[in-house]
Amino acid sequence: MRLAISIKNLFFKYRNENVLEEINATICEGEYIALIGPNGGGKSTLLKLILGLLTPTQGEVLIFGKPPFKQRKLLGYMPQYVNFKLELPLLVKEVILQGRLERFKFRYTPNDFKALYEISQKLKIENLLDKKISTLSGGLRQRVLLARALIANPKILLLDEPTASVDMKAQREIYALLKTLPITKLVVSHDINLLLEGVDRVFYVNKRLVIHESLDIKISSPREGHFCQVELFEELKRSKNDRSS
Repeated sequence: MRLAISIKNLFFKYRNENVLEEINATICEGEYIALIGPNGGGKSTLLKLILGLLTPTQGEVLIFGKPPFKQRKLLGYMPQYVNFKLELPLLVKEVILQGRLERFKFRYTPNDFKALYEISQKLKIENLLDKKISTLSGGLRQRVLLARALIANPKILLLDEPTASVDMKAQREIYALLKTLPITKLVVSHDINLLLEGVDRVFYVNKRLVIHESLDIKISSPREGHFCQVELFEELKRSKNDRSS
């Protein structure tokens, strides 16, 4: 399979303190990766280094063999939940079209509007295009932000807590939707239900990186509820021990 992301000997320091240390990983095209770990462990920082929003203190990140700043058109990014100011009359279509903006581009083209309608149909939000984003539920807002990340047809999609602040039904819908996208996906999440929704590997990030290559994890908690992240780490550890015995 074609190599999509290569991370070599990556360090990132903030205010003289290492946030990430000696990160090494390769991600093939089409893989679906979950990034988990404690708060402050460096998950979002790693995502921003892959996006090229931050510069490594040491090491490198390559996107299809080139630095991130040269491959930005191939990257789609959905940041953590955004609270749109109610006084701003932003329409759904205006938010989605932001994903087609480029440097020195001052107006949208017919191709931009074509892409808008195609992605809105794919995500089943075409009936919302003329509504104000502030009037939507949390789950629908997340669909709109996902549409903004996808409208430029990226090869790699990076999502930071895509199901934060939404109810369980909306979470299941978003996870089901992500499974249908035939592109490389990296998802930061505290919700270990994500592990039950078809990811290929789990990256546990806490300054350093531990990669769990297999996901035949038997979770004893009910599938309908939320799982404690501590329970997940115990299950991963138990699963690893079972395979080595």
